Amino acid sequence: MPQISEVEQTRRQRMMDSVLGTHEMEGMFADEATLAIMHRYVTGELDMEGFSAAMDAHARSLIPVGSTLVAVA
Repeated sequence: MPQISEVEQTRRQRMMDSVLGTHEMEGMFADEATLAIMHRYVTGELDMEGFSAAMDAHARSLIPVGSTLVAVA
């Protein structure tokens, strides 16, 4: 796992806290898998590209098989 500074970890944690807080104000709460992915980003296990890919994969895993949902680019 790449080493990132404490300053960078703090920056990332604040960013994640802000995202979670904003969603919670709207009545949306993160599941355990989302929180785990966020933790991996904060600690430096994932870079932004890896974080985005992991979140996309997790979101796709939540869509039921045979769903008629359409992704919008």
